[in-house]
Amino acid sequence: MNMIRRYRRNPIAIGVAILVLIGLLFSALWIMIPPPPKKIEIATGFPTGLYYHFGERLKQELAKESVELKVRSTGGTLDNLKLLSDPKSKVDFALIQGGVADVAHYPHLVSIAGMFYEPMWVWYRPSSFAQEKGELSVLSQLKGKRVSIGNIGSGTLVLSNALLHEGGLEKSDFHAEMLNPEKALEQFKRGELDVVMLVSAAEAPLLQEFYKVPGFV
Repeated sequence: MNMIRRYRRNPIAIGVAILVLIGLLFSALWIMIPPPPKKIEIATGFPTGLYYHFGERLKQELAKESVELKVRSTGGTLDNLKLLSDPKSKVDFALIQGGVADVAHYPHLVSIAGMFYEPMWVWYRPSSFAQEKGELSVLSQLKGKRVSIGNIGSGTLVLSNALLHEGGLEKSDFHAEMLNPEKALEQFKRGELDVVMLVSAAEAPLLQEFYKVPGFV
């Protein structure tokens, strides 16, 4: 003979148990998946460049969502990659020129979005190429010329060196100047440079200043 007791459900006990389970679930998720930070830092570029201006615009938009963004000015892409790779730098995001970051060297970095196109601009004075009828058509014509190839820490320097190497040129073949865009523009205006190589989006404010230089192409 078996004695059987009828089980009576207690709605209050069941409700409390469900609330406890929900609480434990959210506590576990809170620990495993922390909430988005309210303070972040982004590495950009020179204060007069498009990267920095974009960072400032992003800062205003994030402020509407109660997120504080610190915009750090840098020398460019290489500086930004170093900051991202350094856990002590406190930099969370950075703007990087495409084609510069080697995945093998930065396996822990992830690209999350493409922002804008940035072609390689080659500004030159026709008077510096009088023997070629004022035209620069091949890189071999840069031999003996004064050329700005980008500042140390910039993506322009990396891409310029790669392009010149593919063109069969070594630094000993021309007078290389590692200048930031502002200094390159100043020397270009004064006629102290024959060529300026610059990677930039067409919307960059500084780029418009090159159009104002007399006798440029």
